[in-house]
Amino acid sequence: MLSALTTAAPSLAAVEKQGEWPTDEKKVSLDVERVPQEDAIKRLAEAAGWSVVIHAPSTEPASLHVKDQPADKVLSLLLEGGDYVARRDGTLISISRAPAAKAAEPAPAVPPVPPVPAAPPVPPVPPAPPVPPNVAGDAPAAKPEHPGAHANKGEGKDREVVGQNLVIEKDEVVKDVHLIGGTLTVKGVVTGDVEVAGGMVTIEPGAHVMGDAQVMGGSLNVKKGARLDGDARIVGGKLDREEGAVVAGDVSTRVEEEKHDEPSNAQHFMREFSEAMTGGALLFALGAVLIALFTKRAESLKVEIAARPMRSFALGIVGSLGAIALLVALCITLVGIPVAVVGLLAGTFGVFAAMCSTLEVVGRALIGHKTKNEYAHLALGCALFVLTGPLPVIGGIVRVVVVLVAIGSLVATRAAGLVPAKKGAKSMAPDSHPYRSAEVI
Repeated sequence: MLSALTTAAPSLAAVEKQGEWPTDEKKVSLDVERVPQEDAIKRLAEAAGWSVVIHAPSTEPASLHVKDQPADKVLSLLLEGGDYVARRDGTLISISRAPAAKAAEPAPAVPPVPPVPAAPPVPPVPPAPPVPPNVAGDAPAAKPEHPGAHANKGEGKDREVVGQNLVIEKDEVVKDVHLIGGTLTVKGVVTGDVEVAGGMVTIEPGAHVMGDAQVMGGSLNVKKGARLDGDARIVGGKLDREEGAVVAGDVSTRVEEEKHDEPSNAQHFMREFSEAMTGGALLFALGAVLIALFTKRAESLKVEIAARPMRSFALGIVGSLGAIALLVALCITLVGIPVAVVGLLAGTFGVFAAMCSTLEVVGRALIGHKTKNEYAHLALGCALFVLTGPLPVIGGIVRVVVVLVAIGSLVATRAAGLVPAKKGAKSMAPDSHPYRSAEVI
């Protein structure tokens, strides 16, 4: 233990240690009585195994009475009387006086802050000049709106034209357009739908149709730079869409659309064959229903077709022209339009029914000597109609001939007997024919 450690100088300063001082310093035991401080440091160094260099020791006497105490702790207490620096490098220790700190220089005086000058007075704001009134004495006119800006607001009136041409100018906005038997040219904006029967529709560059475009018995031409937001539906006509024209909705047409990127021959043939298969299947189903439910009326059509095929063909041409003229005449007045629509639907159904009878007659002419089954005759006729449909030129000719013969048979039999004959009229059915057992009703 540390029993006594005294020096003549008072303990007013600490010892600054530099270098690496181990924490497990060797413990020493010393018993020295009033020897110079330098001798006391030498005896401590011998006991601790140090090599010591003393630059400025104190000459004051020191007494050491320590037992089993760390040597570095004893050295710090021994030098506590003055400002010393103990530098250590391994077991070599150098002891010297600490350099005197420079006297702090007084900080320069802060100059006084000058007073802030007073802010000048704010001049009064002059009154605003009065706004001159406009010519009418009202408020200033608002900025004019773009001609096509009100198109999105659903403005515009409906246009209905029969038997005349109609032009929607660039600065014009209309709602729905209905046209029968004429030509429609759209240069402006149509906020509703466009419906045309028996005419041609042209949507010019820069024009905008926000609804659908429906054309029956005519054509639809969408120019480059034109826009159609709705669907394009064409029945009995064609769609000509130039490159750069926009048709945002679906396109529905029975005629191939004219495009710059034409499909390949294989794709065209497969599409035509698929349509022919669908049409043949529908005709067979319709013909089977007619044979089962309307036997006598279907028989009257077959008698006329088998007995006078060329006469039926000629009557078909005349009947088609007459039907078109009658349809246009009915559409001139608003009262006749519903009648024309009903007549068109009924006539279409009748033509398909007569086509089934025509195909059954063809099948009977080919295999009638082998089987009397009417369904087999109908199946063979429909199969031939499907096979010839995709053929170029021939397919079109076959379809036209079948349709015209069907129309002619309807005319000759007065719609299969639905229209009663005049009194005293003679039946034109032959006496000897494969269908002579049938009665014309």
